[in-house]
Amino acid sequence: MTNSADIYFPVGETEKHFVISIWRLCEFNIHERTETILPKGTVEIIFNLSEDIIYSNDTLEVKKILPSCFINGINFKPFSLLKKGQLVFLGIQLNALGLKILFNISSKEFNNNVVEGSEICQSLNSLSNQLFTKKTFKEQVETIMNWIYRRISVSNSIKSLHQIHHLFYSQKLKDLTVSKLCHEVHFSDRQLRRLSTEWLGMNTETFILYNKYLSALKLLHTSDLSLTQIGLDAGYYDQSHFIREFKSYTNLTPKEYKASISDLPGHIIR
Repeated sequence: MTNSADIYFPVGETEKHFVISIWRLCEFNIHERTETILPKGTVEIIFNLSEDIIYSNDTLEVKKILPSCFINGINFKPFSLLKKGQLVFLGIQLNALGLKILFNISSKEFNNNVVEGSEICQSLNSLSNQLFTKKTFKEQVETIMNWIYRRISVSNSIKSLHQIHHLFYSQKLKDLTVSKLCHEVHFSDRQLRRLSTEWLGMNTETFILYNKYLSALKLLHTSDLSLTQIGLDAGYYDQSHFIREFKSYTNLTPKEYKASISDLPGHIIR
């Protein structure tokens, strides 16, 4: 069997507001290795046809075998996967709004956690069964998108999606503060905090800080800029602030991450 990776990006205006991608990863004959995954600001629904993959989260002191369908929430600290043998993952990558749209649940309920899909929605069981009968990635994508459209049609939150997406995802976060955002969107601090906690799973200030970290992570992976310039471009006012904030999410300094970069942003393989 041949290793492979596939990815699909949504094209519809509605789903683009909360679905980042649909992806499939197949790896075979894996020698035992540990993959550390840094916080990436996304939620993922993952269908798992692998041999036993062990999930380890030191923050929650949790270690367990991943189920056949699970939801991986937004992480604020790294977690690890112990892989060996065969890995076949099919995933739906969402931004923080996705769980509210699909299940009417705040992503806060999943922060730093992996939850078995059947505990959240029985439709994930039937979707999982359908996907495992499809032979091609294209067929799997079509099956997933049909499921998403059905979930949208009964969603209690879909009417607010465009407004909330514009509120939090159309802003330039580099120099943003909570007070500036409140002034920009004509909301009080209290109103904005309520909305951000409900939809994003974190308060407004945390969302702004988290996205500065994500900007820095992307630049560390994709650019040849100096660490000082990366920190400034991501919105940190000096190098020590950059190092402190980056390490609070990753347990690594920017320099340590740069030295251990893999092909995937935020993934460290040992």
